[in-house]
Order: sequence, then structure tokens, then C-alpha cells
Amino acid sequence: MTLDRPGAEFYVETPRLRFFCRSSGAEDGIPLLLLHGNFGTSRWWTSLFNALPDEIYAVAPDLRGCGNSEKPDVGYSIEEQAEDLAALVEALRWEGFHLMAHSTSGAIAVEYLLTHAHDVETLTLVDPVPVEGVFTPLDGYLLLEQMKEDRSLLRDALRMLMPTIPIDSAHPEMVRLFEQLVDDASRMAPAAFTEVTRSLAQWNRFGDARLLTLPTLLIWGEHDVLVDRGTITRTLIAIPGANNLEVLRNVGHSPMIEAPVALANRWLDFLLSDYDAYDELRRSAYDDNETTA
Repeated sequence: MTLDRPGAEFYVETPRLRFFCRSSGAEDGIPLLLLHGNFGTSRWWTSLFNALPDEIYAVAPDLRGCGNSEKPDVGYSIEEQAEDLAALVEALRWEGFHLMAHSTSGAIAVEYLLTHAHDVETLTLVDPVPVEGVFTPLDGYLLLEQMKEDRSLLRDALRMLMPTIPIDSAHPEMVRLFEQLVDDASRMAPAAFTEVTRSLAQWNRFGDARLLTLPTLLIWGEHDVLVDRGTITRTLIAIPGANNLEVLRNVGHSPMIEAPVALANRWLDFLLSDYDAYDELRRSAYDDNETTA
């Protein structure tokens, strides 16, 4: 599926970075910010755009070093990219919005929320990295280095992330989209291939995740080869605001591409949920903080 309804492409200037963004929906609608994972761009969300109603104003930026955003040699740590996100939100002048993050951007979202939680009304993590970070062995970094020059290797890696999509002559639109995703990944800043992964090896917010009491939805594809059921369950347990794990059947690591309608439906159901239980949780957390201050 590709973006086939009216949308907008625009740049957002911030003191930290010039972001390229794609959007869909009415600008006066409910704001939803979509963060892609490593090797991704805003293009990963275009199929989800089609599945969302016009009342949702969805904005998907290309993150640092990706797509048409600026590609500096530095600034790829989780903490620095969380500050990028803060600068983008300020430039958008959003006082309240919903946040959805995929894969490695789950860490960026969590880091952002721990210092900017008042901006976000709900959080959705789609096949996210664990809140305790990720250790990557040396041969993993060597493989990432190879992908900078080897399109075939990069193509195989992306295929592994979305194993259920049909890439054959019977589905030319999907073939075209997939090849565009490979092209986008091949154009990343050289540092982006390895530095996000390197930062995740140093990043750990498992203990601090108890402060995340906003309504949180976790979504996981049952055929995800990167994030297993045990890993996503630990994240579920670590975040008090996460009351449930939604499992998408016959889906891999990339639900926004493999099953955009199912992802949209699960998120819309979540958006329309009764948040009274979350309000009680927030009050309880606030009282605990006041007691220990």
C-alpha cells in the first residue's frame, strides 16, 4: 500500500535539526506523532496514513540522519535524539499530542517522556526495543558496517523486518514500496548505521519506567524476529501505564507496513478507551513522589 490520499510534505526548522515530515488528515484534528525505527523514514508510516480517519492529524518526521532530514555526523545517542524530538514538538507548537514509536524509537520516546511527559496524552509502542536497552555483539557492528555499501545485504535485513508482505509480480505496489524503503535506508548518514545501536548498549531506563503512568499501548507482531515475547512482556511489566499487550497474528516486526489496518484499528480502540484507571494511577504516583520528596 502507498499514500494515495491527499497529504502534505514539509520541513520543520528547529535549533537542533531541519526535519522533513510527511502528514495526513486535517490540521485541526487530533495530533499524532509517528516515530520510525532504525533504517526507517517517515515513508514507513504512509500505509498507516491510509487507514486513519481524517480526524487524526498524523505527522511522521524523518529522524536525524534519515530520509530528507539533515544528516550530521554526530548526535545519534538516544538522549540526543530525545532532545531532537523535544525541539520538533516545540516547533510544531503542540501542547498535547499522542505519540506512537516503532522499534528503536521506542527508546527515544521513553527518554523523551521521562523529561517531557506533560506534552503527551498517550503512548503507543510498536515492537519496541526493551526499556533496559540492547547489547549488540561485535559481529553485529561489523554487519551494520557492511550494510553501508552492500545493498543486497541491506535489502535482506529489511526483508527480515517485514516477513509477511508479498513481494512478487502480483503485488507491484508492494514491490515498489519495499524498494523505496531500501533506497531510503541506503541513503542514511554513515553514522546512523551504527551509532543508534551503540547508544542502545549504554541506555537503560528499566528502573525509571515506573514513572510512565500515562495511558500506554504495547503492540507486538507474533512473528517478530528481533523482539521476542519475553522481551515485550518485560516492557509491559516495567511500565505502569501499560495495561495490555496487543498481539497481531501473522505479523512480523513492522505492523505499520504488514498490517496497517489492524494497527490503526487497535490504536483507535485504545484512543477511545476509558482512562479513569490511568487517572487513578497518576494520582497514586504523584502522592508517592510527594511522600518521598
